[in-house]
Amino acid sequence: MEENKEKIELIKKSFELKHIKKYKEALELLYKALEYDDVKQDNVELLSQIGDLHIKLKNYDRALDEFQKALAINKRHQYSIQKCYDIYYETNKLNKALNIAQKMCEENKTPHSYYNYFKVLIKLDKAQDAIEVFNSLPDEIKLDSDILYLISTISSGVKKKILLERILSINAYNVNANLDLAAIEFESGNYSKVIQYCLNIEEDNPMALYYLAMVESKNKNYTKAIDLFTNAIKIDNDTHDFYYDLAKAYCDIAWFDEALCSLKKSINLDLARNNNNNLDEKYFLIGWILIKQNKLQKALLNLNLVDKSSKMYESAQILIQIINLKSMNLSSAKKRLEEYYEKDKDNTILLDTLANVYKELKLYKQAIKIYSDALKINPNSIYYTLEIIDLLIDEKEYDKAIEMIEKFSEKYQNCANIYNSLARVYYRLHDLDNALNAINKYLELDNNNSEAFYFRGLILNDLAQYEDARSSIYNAIKLNPNIAKYYSQMARSYQNLKEYKNALLYSKEAVEIDPNEINYKKQAYEISLLIGDKSQIEMYKNQLERSEKILKMNR
Repeated sequence: MEENKEKIELIKKSFELKHIKKYKEALELLYKALEYDDVKQDNVELLSQIGDLHIKLKNYDRALDEFQKALAINKRHQYSIQKCYDIYYETNKLNKALNIAQKMCEENKTPHSYYNYFKVLIKLDKAQDAIEVFNSLPDEIKLDSDILYLISTISSGVKKKILLERILSINAYNVNANLDLAAIEFESGNYSKVIQYCLNIEEDNPMALYYLAMVESKNKNYTKAIDLFTNAIKIDNDTHDFYYDLAKAYCDIAWFDEALCSLKKSINLDLARNNNNNLDEKYFLIGWILIKQNKLQKALLNLNLVDKSSKMYESAQILIQIINLKSMNLSSAKKRLEEYYEKDKDNTILLDTLANVYKELKLYKQAIKIYSDALKINPNSIYYTLEIIDLLIDEKEYDKAIEMIEKFSEKYQNCANIYNSLARVYYRLHDLDNALNAINKYLELDNNNSEAFYFRGLILNDLAQYEDARSSIYNAIKLNPNIAKYYSQMARSYQNLKEYKNALLYSKEAVEIDPNEINYKKQAYEISLLIGDKSQIEMYKNQLERSEKILKMNR
């Protein structure tokens, strides 16, 4: 009796250890429990539990030994039979798994037995055999939703869709069937049906969130798409790669830093899985973004990773050539790109690059024309629309810019960048109140942009609201502490508040960050005069005079 109590205690402790994933310790206790008596039926259960723990430790051969010992005592022990099948299936010993599945079907003609049988037949690429067996079965087995789903995986076209719809007629909330139908309808462009199928699934299913995000992306609701992609990643950040589509959504609203971060995570997932299928597209997209950010050497490194056999190789070579030319001679780049353009006017990568070169050369009208050509090819592109609007502002065609902004805002109210463009127009027109309203709207939608905080501070300084300006510029400096103009604008706030010592500190920082900008030295000199510090006055006076001489020599 005492021995029986000790045995029960050992088993109980082993279950507790198993629950906290201490499998080795749990295994030791079960082996001790096994020594207590020779009651064979009890041993069957203990042996199967020991086998389970070996599976947890991936000791598959040891696990098989334990399950086979259990079957030697009771050859009909269903749990041990199932586990032997599972081990053979997972370790790719498929013929052994098939033998067990056949015996299970002979002895027990249940949906579960046939599910195992179909699963291994499909993995052995014996799809036709599986279909023949399926057709011979009685309806009570044929109509099992799990079996129907397995048969759907080896079907295609209309037949696959019929099988999946049949599953939903049995169980409207079958996750796999809903997801597969969502994928089919997404490919067909039936987005309302995609939403319908995804809403049949629990809200925390990452693939359902992914398809909903893809629909929002296709409908140009990028902010909503980004939220859905992000939620999918929170639930599953390694089984599926949602980062690539998230990066493309970021690109569509010109959030390039966020896009780069997502692309790097996507590439890391591919490298970890040894999956090279989409790497070239990702390296290309990174290169394209880095060119946009004028980080040419980093762009070149990524574009050189695009494989020669890739469909992206030719486009990558265009960008590489542009990097090389842009680094040396922008006019030469323009000439070469125009030659490409005459041969191929439908290549959006080429159009975008040529437009960018025109923009750099301040040939705004030509840039507008090329971006307009690109917009005709992709009429729903937010990126091209925003580029054209900003170029119209640079070209001082404010009425046209406002007209485009109003049309754009009707469709995409939550696109932050459009409010920055609107603020630029109003600022150019000296309508500071409306400029401030527009940039405030931008910051409601995106409060992580240093330039927006700086622009807001500039407007507030112009409105003589110096305290608020200082607070806004402080946020800009926090987000990006390496931009000289932020410190100069902060110095302006302090100067107007008559806090001259603080003004000089910020002005000095601007000069240190960008010693070639003469206006920063002028500002520091003027503030030094207000303080009356002779040594500072003399220093900045000398610096200013040297800079002015250099400027005259270069004219």
